[in-house]
Amino acid sequence: MPVVAGHDFEGRISASADAALAAFLDLDDLLRRAVAYASESAGSDTSRILLHDAEAHEFVVAAVTGPSDDRIRGSRFKETAGIPGAVFKSGRAHIAPRTGARTLMAAPLNVGDRTIGVVETVSRAADAAFTSADLERFASCCGLIAVALENASLYRRLDKETEITRRSRDDRARPLIAESAAMRAALAQAERAASGRSTIVLIGETGTGKEQVARHIHEISPRASGSFVAINCAALPEGLLESELFGHEKGAFTSADRRHIGRFELADGGTLFLDEIGDLPAPAQVKLLRVLQEREISRVGGTQTIRVNVRLIAATHRDLGAEVREGRFREDLFFRIHVVPIHLPPLRERVEDVEPLAQFFLARFAGELGRPVRAITPEALARLRAHRWPGNVRELENLIERLLVLGGEQPIGAGELAGLLPDAPTLTVRGVAMPAAPVIDDLSLWEQEHALLVQALERTGQNQTRAAHLLRISREQLRTRMRRYGLLPKL
Repeated sequence: MPVVAGHDFEGRISASADAALAAFLDLDDLLRRAVAYASESAGSDTSRILLHDAEAHEFVVAAVTGPSDDRIRGSRFKETAGIPGAVFKSGRAHIAPRTGARTLMAAPLNVGDRTIGVVETVSRAADAAFTSADLERFASCCGLIAVALENASLYRRLDKETEITRRSRDDRARPLIAESAAMRAALAQAERAASGRSTIVLIGETGTGKEQVARHIHEISPRASGSFVAINCAALPEGLLESELFGHEKGAFTSADRRHIGRFELADGGTLFLDEIGDLPAPAQVKLLRVLQEREISRVGGTQTIRVNVRLIAATHRDLGAEVREGRFREDLFFRIHVVPIHLPPLRERVEDVEPLAQFFLARFAGELGRPVRAITPEALARLRAHRWPGNVRELENLIERLLVLGGEQPIGAGELAGLLPDAPTLTVRGVAMPAAPVIDDLSLWEQEHALLVQALERTGQNQTRAAHLLRISREQLRTRMRRYGLLPKL
């Protein structure tokens, strides 16, 4: 049986500093090289590297040499199964007979006191059985492979963190301000759901702060130490969306000049936020459903499956139920994601949040522009509160930035806002001016009644007796409606 010196693999990856670094950077390339070296070292045609998936308690066939390599790569089996299971449990190499004159040799991939996998190889039919000397040499070879794989895994983890930082460095997350009863109720629901693993779908108009709520859920969840990765499904063309979600291999398409790590892979161990999930095209819906069912992905142009452990938070401004009825959204995917729905109120139903949000944006843009913070007159604040904010918090943010960029240092007055905001019609309820109710063709009756209740409560400082008086209903009727809309404070 041919023998390959144990220093061969080590020599190949350390012939120079550049060669060593290159070998360690690409985990998939290293796996292909390592399994070939294992076969060469043992004088065998058939070998495979089995990496351990601790969460699933399974082995994953990560690399194979031999006639069936394409068919079994990526397959899984229990960590206790057969010779690999025994080697993994004991942490010691082993020789076992196979059919005919063949023998199997398996050795653990040990890194310190951890076993990250097993390498096994089968002798050729015409060769003599493996000996204890072969086993010793093979175990030494596997020790080198284990160190190289660990280094490559550490680099991939660093590369992943660098990629997350690169993709999010331009994000300017808006603050999560919730002084209004409506927003506090929504946040209470979000915080109760954060501790679990259920998929959450945030429902609300564009600009209501869905990403900020998703980040908050992640930060108080058991996954807080993992990555929070966000993607807007409506912001990418259909041809790029699949690559962004699942990644692609080098050469997968014309412009794929390098491997690209997808958002699911980046979010492994953490939280993936899919904004505007209602805009996913049909092919992507099918693949997303499969990922949620199987918890594994395949990069575009790749054959290997990659296990992912991701908590999904979705968001939409659409009525997904209606989208299902119209055939634009898959019913099975709807039921997969519509586990914990949370409705986020628009800014016009969060009047108490307008001033603190405005003050925050004033301070932030003043700092960025190197200018003093401008005050806001009471008349201007009343104008801001009366505005319907069709663009929600994003519209308010943009308005404040314009006021800082184009205005002087004097306090912001109602006159300065007049040219930037459309006239805000008001209605008077028993002598108290309130923002006009939404028009019928814009919002449902449910949403209009909810908005009136919220406005009346906020105008009266949550005094239920005064709010009922404003709305010309009894206090008992008010409380019945508050209970219906989840506005009664928790005791």
